[in-house]
Amino acid sequence: MSRLRIAWLTPWNAESAIARSASEVASELQRRGHELTVFRTEVGDALDLPALPSTCRVERAAHWSARDIRHQFDVAVAQIGDHLGFHGALLPKLPDLDAVGVFHDAFLADLAYCWLDGDEAALRELTARTYGADAWPSGEPYLRDLADVMKRRPMLEWLARQTQAAVAHAEYYAPRLRQSCPGPVAVIPLALTYPGLPPVPPVWRGITIATVGHANANKRIDQIVMAVASSYELRSCCRIKVIGAIVEAERVRLERLAWAVGIAPLMFTGWLTDDDLPFQLRDVDVMSCLRNPVLEGASASLILAMSSKRPTLVTNHGCYAELPDDTLLKCSPVDEAVDVMRHLERLLRDASHFKALGERAHALAVRRHAPSAYTDALLPLLEEVVERRPAIDASRELRATLASFGLDAADQAVARAQDALAQLVRRRSTSFNIRHDYKPTSSNAEPGHA
Repeated sequence: MSRLRIAWLTPWNAESAIARSASEVASELQRRGHELTVFRTEVGDALDLPALPSTCRVERAAHWSARDIRHQFDVAVAQIGDHLGFHGALLPKLPDLDAVGVFHDAFLADLAYCWLDGDEAALRELTARTYGADAWPSGEPYLRDLADVMKRRPMLEWLARQTQAAVAHAEYYAPRLRQSCPGPVAVIPLALTYPGLPPVPPVWRGITIATVGHANANKRIDQIVMAVASSYELRSCCRIKVIGAIVEAERVRLERLAWAVGIAPLMFTGWLTDDDLPFQLRDVDVMSCLRNPVLEGASASLILAMSSKRPTLVTNHGCYAELPDDTLLKCSPVDEAVDVMRHLERLLRDASHFKALGERAHALAVRRHAPSAYTDALLPLLEEVVERRPAIDASRELRATLASFGLDAADQAVARAQDALAQLVRRRSTSFNIRHDYKPTSSNAEPGHA
């Protein structure tokens, strides 16, 4: 395998789970002899956050042109998520980077909204160009119903069309990438490790249920509250702990709900560093990773929960449904509170069953989400993009030449010329045995991931 010069475009701060994953994979790529330069994609206040420690050279993406990145590196890899502060410097460069897009989120509508500063006319034009005029009915707020937006206009395709290859972290949203990305698409489980977590406490007469990460309504903490309140067995012995940042309005909503249904007040830790997290997990018996709707491609908090050996509640859809049933406590998207109550009541009666489940989840997390496994699957995809690069460059030059003749990109003459070039590339690819339908062949490609 040849040594690759890789432009690694990513957020690079301790508050970003994407940055943490990207850092672990970057270290593994370096260990294998590849040369990486990190291009920080944060904007605004996020760019002032301290950079992660690294032996890579670290640059600001805003200080480089897409052309210079293309010319100085064999391949560009862009980590893509739904937070403008962490990814804002990538967006203007992506169309000209010819990058491999790593899509950490299946939902990018909020990114589009913030990128266009809520400009309705611009949003309507972008949405119509991506999905057609009927995707956003007139008079409907852009983000009114997240489940409906996820179904009809998640804006994943908006950026997938600007990449030359793509990575999904679960199969459930990969079809959208395959339909929109012009190059190969790989499904590779997210890489993250969590060493040094505290052991699971023994279950005596009480249960502490915890969520980890930014506590928004999508994390369904209210369903845990209702589950505890609905059970005579649970009301007197369950505590709910919210580990991570939470906006004041959501905190007040949850406090009022707990008071109204008569259960113990929730505990809120606020945002924590990675160093503080193990201390807060010492008394936690059960982790909750409920989500509805599922917007992310994978869940860092789920990998944490599985790595901790604690039984973990999930909503059984999206990326969570792809994991084996004997590793998680799955709850119906329709009856989350009922299923949460059922699982917790059983834990009080049969702790050994849940200990075995947690052990299986831990073994799966260690194998599936290892940076080495991720790198095993990623490198063949990068090599294929490097092989395809002459064809990509030729297509770019052709578009530029036709544009100099005054032909718009939507002109039928441009489409015919591109088709003719594609036929020549396919003929050459057949002669040189270049792959066009990449599928991971490593053990990392087993069904499902967090």
